[in-house]
Amino acid sequence: MSESRLVEAFREHEHDLIRFLAARLKSIFVAQDLSQELYLKVRDLDSAEPVRNSRAYLFRMASNLAIDHARGEARRAELLAEAQDFLGSRDEVATPEQQVIARDELARLERAMAEVPPLSRKIFYLSRFEEKSQREIAEIVGLSPTAVFKHIRKVVDLLARVREA
Repeated sequence: MSESRLVEAFREHEHDLIRFLAARLKSIFVAQDLSQELYLKVRDLDSAEPVRNSRAYLFRMASNLAIDHARGEARRAELLAEAQDFLGSRDEVATPEQQVIARDELARLERAMAEVPPLSRKIFYLSRFEEKSQREIAEIVGLSPTAVFKHIRKVVDLLARVREA
C-alpha cells in the first residue's frame, strides 16, 4: 500500500514541524508527542480531496494541535489549582453543614457516574486516576485518540453539570 501525498509531505517536513511545535510549546518532548499525533491524523485522513499545499496544511494542523494542547494544559492547571485550594484548606475543620453538602455532592456524582456507559467510565478512570495519555488509552480500548477525547469530555461535562445543579 503506497503512502498518501500528505503522509509523504509529513515525512519530508517532520523535523520542521517538530521545531515549529517545540517553539510554540517550549518543550521538545511535547512537540514530539504532538508530531506523532499529527502523523496518526494525517495517516488516517481520507485522501478523496487533494490538498493543494501539503506543507501549509500540515503546519495548520500542527498549529491547531498546539492550540488544543495549550487549552488542555490550561484546564488541567485550573483543576489542579482548584484541587490544591481544596486540599490546602483541609487544616480547617468542616462545619456540619459543609459535611452534609459535600456528602450530598459526592452522592450526586456517584449516581451520575453509575449512569455513564462502562467504556466511557473506563476511559475516564484511565485518564484521571491512572494518568494515561489519550494515545495510551486509545491503544488499550481500541479507539482513536479523538474518540477517547470525546468520551472523556462527555464524562467531564456531565460531572460539571451535576456539580452545578
